Amino acid sequence: MSMKTSAGLQDSGTTDESTTENVEADLDLAELIEQHENIDWSDVPGISAAEAGAWTARLIEARDTVQEGL
Repeated sequence: MSMKTSAGLQDSGTTDESTTENVEADLDLAELIEQHENIDWSDVPGISAAEAGAWTARLIEARDTVQEGL
């Protein structure tokens, strides 16, 4: 899965389109983070709590990157 950066979005469209796409990405990431945090990872075979925590941290970093572009 590839993510477009805010710079890439601005290059490919107008500022309004970029802002709309960033807001949608921010909302999608926020929902994904919430769902990720609500999973009981002890019920998921082969995934440690440390791995799940690292994934959550990456999702939060991605959301913060999107918010910087707003």
